[in-house]
Amino acid sequence: MRLVVGSLQNAYTSGMNLTFATRSVPIRSYPRKRAPSIRVGPLAAILMIGVVTMLAACVPAPAPPINSLAFEKRPPLPGRPGYLETIDYVFAGVHRVSPLAGFIVSKSGDLCFQGVVVPGPPPEYIPNDFWCINPFDVGRVEAIENDISYINQVRLWCRQGAPQCAYKTGYLNILDNDWVANSITTETVPFLRQRDAIEYLIYLMGGNIEQDWAAQ
Repeated sequence: MRLVVGSLQNAYTSGMNLTFATRSVPIRSYPRKRAPSIRVGPLAAILMIGVVTMLAACVPAPAPPINSLAFEKRPPLPGRPGYLETIDYVFAGVHRVSPLAGFIVSKSGDLCFQGVVVPGPPPEYIPNDFWCINPFDVGRVEAIENDISYINQVRLWCRQGAPQCAYKTGYLNILDNDWVANSITTETVPFLRQRDAIEYLIYLMGGNIEQDWAAQ
């Protein structure tokens, strides 16, 4: 016992290192699960492209705004106002007669008057409807002097080759139950200059005024 203890004491005092055997436990690595890949065949790809193309074709193209410069076909004459300035002048003339009246070049390029006068005994003023006419279908622009109300008028006549070219967009009205006509009449001031401005606007838009008396 003493020898054993002494030998252990000598081992500690002599700075001997005691090495203990360790057992390594292997760590198993498991393979990761991959997400399933989706394979698209050629036929399915063609069908998908066809569906996307059809959906894109169903989306309507953006409509042009009113008074669009796309309908200006001729440059202004020297010393004369431009396309938009002429539209503003025609609008100011009819709007001065009534705050509900107006004038625009529609999205389809037609001259549209809001608040037209429906001829009759007596003539009726319809503010809620637009009466429109294509500038290429206008045969003559007439200035009409009114000796009763002293609010003069301008009338746009359809040319002979396009009878009943004027059309109405708006609401059904007992006093204005027609949807097509051979002319448009609107009250405006000053009516002589307004007539000239409308003729000039038609020129800027590519049309030509003719003395088409037979269209009346």
